[in-house]
Amino acid sequence: MANASVLSSDPAKVAVQIGRYLIDVDMFPVFLMAHFSIACLMIREDSKDLGPKFRQNHPMASWVSSILTSLAGVFVTNFLFGTAVVDIIKEDKLIIVVTIIWYFMNYGPFDLLFKIVRLPPVYMALSLLQENLRARCIFQGLQQATKAYPGAVIIVLLAGVINGNGYGYVRIVERLIRGKWIPGSNDFLEVTYFAKSSLYASAAFMLQRSGLIAVKEELVYLSVVAVFMIFRVLITVTPYKDPLLPIERPAARLLFGVGDMRKHAGETTGKIENGKIESKKKR
Repeated sequence: MANASVLSSDPAKVAVQIGRYLIDVDMFPVFLMAHFSIACLMIREDSKDLGPKFRQNHPMASWVSSILTSLAGVFVTNFLFGTAVVDIIKEDKLIIVVTIIWYFMNYGPFDLLFKIVRLPPVYMALSLLQENLRARCIFQGLQQATKAYPGAVIIVLLAGVINGNGYGYVRIVERLIRGKWIPGSNDFLEVTYFAKSSLYASAAFMLQRSGLIAVKEELVYLSVVAVFMIFRVLITVTPYKDPLLPIERPAARLLFGVGDMRKHAGETTGKIENGKIESKKKR
């Protein structure tokens, strides 16, 4: 009853409590398993054009790609900040969990896990859990980079972006492991919503910590999670993969001239990066 009175009389305090809970809650196993499931699903979907028996003929390539995709942010961060790239492999528990999900996603009886994860309600729920994990990765990436490089704004921002969108920067390498070469599919050439939203979230966290945003850390965190989840719903249920484009278009035209931004707004490619389940042709 006491909790109910707090909820009804002081919603601002409740929001702070929810934000603190989201900051502190353990991401393992629920949130990480949701992310691993979507990552393994994405690898299987993205391998369809490599042959109907790719999974059966090349299980090692499929497994390595799934590991790399599931832990992409850690691999890239370790590479850029001078830590051993394979250091994350010491986390036996994570590798074992990814491997179990990968196996049942690709070789499980009756394709049961694959079919369940593809169900729209299940996929939506996993996607929302993944957005919570993405916010946490950005938040923790900023904390770690700030401790290692205090005052280095660009490095700290870079750490946040990479932790929130690691796969975008290893996609070419990951696809090469599976024998797939698409040089244009990188987040430097075509900056995705997930890279941009990671940058904006990193900037919001940094502005709050510097005192330029006079709002409690918990409220900023809760706001970032809420925006991530709302946009992920839009990406999943609509044909548009970048809900930020309508906001960015006027500034982009002013700074860089008129480009073919409608092309990016209407593309759906079916990968984990844009929240789709099935591949579709670009418009």
